[in-house]
Amino acid sequence: MKPGETIGNWTSRAGVIRVRNALNPLLWTAALVTPTSWLAAYFFRDDAPLKYFFSGMGSLPVFGTLIAYFIYMFRDPDRLQSEEYLLRQHAIQILYKKDATTEIVDIVNEAPRLQIEKRAQEDKP
Repeated sequence: MKPGETIGNWTSRAGVIRVRNALNPLLWTAALVTPTSWLAAYFFRDDAPLKYFFSGMGSLPVFGTLIAYFIYMFRDPDRLQSEEYLLRQHAIQILYKKDATTEIVDIVNEAPRLQIEKRAQEDKP
C-alpha cells in the first residue's frame, strides 16, 4: 500500500464519525497536535528547551480534553451525548408536555428503525 493511499484511507475514515458531541473539536485537536508536537520534540531532542516546549505543547490538548470531559461529566452531562440523542430527547419532551404519552412510545420505537432503514439504503451500491 502506498503512503498516499494510506493517508487517503485515514481521511476517508475520519470523515465517517457518527457521534458528534461537545468534545469532538478537542478530540480532533488532540489527534492532530499531539503526534505532530511529539514528532517535533523527537527531532529537537538535542536542544533541551525546544524538546520540552514541543513535549508540553503535545500534552496540552490531551490534558485539556480530559479536564473538559470531567467538567462536562459533572456540570452538563447532556453535552457528552450525541446530537441525534439530544434532538430525539427534545422531541420526546415536547410531546410529553402535550400529554401525548402513546405517541411518545411510538416515536421512541420508530426512530431507531428509521435510522437502520436509512443506513441500509445508503449502504446499497
